[in-house]
Amino acid sequence: MSSPSARPRLVSDLPAPQAESLTLIHDLARRAGVVRGRQQHAPELVRLDHDRSIAEITAASRGVPAVWINQAREYGTANRMWRPTTVLRDPPKNNVIRRGFGRVVADTNRLVDMATVSVMRHQQLQRAGIASEPEPAVAQQLRRNMDAIRTRIIHTAAAIGMSPAQRVRAVTVTDAHLADRLAAHSPLAVDDLTALWRDLATPAVAASVRSSLASLRRTIRPPAGDEPGLLMPPTTQELLTRARQQLIDPTTADDPSTTGHRIENAVHLALPATATEPDNDAAEQHRPTSQLTDRFLTPGAEL
Repeated sequence: MSSPSARPRLVSDLPAPQAESLTLIHDLARRAGVVRGRQQHAPELVRLDHDRSIAEITAASRGVPAVWINQAREYGTANRMWRPTTVLRDPPKNNVIRRGFGRVVADTNRLVDMATVSVMRHQQLQRAGIASEPEPAVAQQLRRNMDAIRTRIIHTAAAIGMSPAQRVRAVTVTDAHLADRLAAHSPLAVDDLTALWRDLATPAVAASVRSSLASLRRTIRPPAGDEPGLLMPPTTQELLTRARQQLIDPTTADDPSTTGHRIENAVHLALPATATEPDNDAAEQHRPTSQLTDRFLTPGAEL
C-alpha cells in the first residue's frame, strides 16, 4: 500500500517574515508589470526593479528557497493572484546544506539586530536622563541569547562543512551592516525600542537554540571552541562595542553611496560566493539589474 502524499505547502504555512517577503516580491513585480504595460522605459520601473531586487535579497537571507522567490516574481509579472492559499512549488531535494548556510546568515543578522537595538535603546535612555540599566536581568538574558546564537553559528558551520571562504561571507559583519540596522532602529521611540529589546531577550530564544544545538551535536562532534585558522563570528562584546562606536561615529551612514554599500552588504551576507556554495544560481537570479545595488534580514528555518 502506497503512503499518502504529503499535503501541498501553502503560503500560509510559512513563518511570517518569509511570507511577508514573498508577498512584497509579488506586489513589486505586479506593479512593475502594470507600468511596463503602459510604458516600457518608465523611470518608475527602475525604482520598482531596484526595490524588488532588495526584497529578493532579503527573502534569501531569511531562508526562502530560490524556487519560491522565482514563483512570487513570476506570479506578480503575470498578474496572477498571490494568496495565503497559494500552493508553493516543491523546493529541490537534499537542501540541508543550503538551509544550514541560510541559518548561519540568519543568525549572524540576528546578532546584529540584538546589538544595534541594545545600543540604540541605551542611547535613548541616556537622553531621557536614565544613566543606569533599569532592567539588568533582561540585559543579562540578552547577552546569554547572543552567546547561544553565536555558539549555534559555530556548530552549524561545522555540521555542514562550511569552507573558510563561505564562513567569511556568512559571518563577517561590516560597518555598513551595523550602520544600516542602526538607521532602521533610529526612528523608534524608547518605549518601542524597549519592547523590541525585550522580545530579543526572551529566554525562549536561548531555549530554541539549545534544542537545535542538541540536534547538531547528534550529527557531529562539537567543535572545541574557536577553531584555529577559521573565521569565527564576532563575540557578543565585540558586536556591542562596534555598534556603540558606529552610533557615535556613523561615517558609513553619511556616505552618499550608502545605498550601494547596503546592497553589496546584503548580497555579501545573504548569497554564496563560489560555485561550490549553496544557491549559487539563485545569487545570479537575485543580483540587482540596475546600477543601484540593498539591505538586511531575520532568522530562517531551523536546521
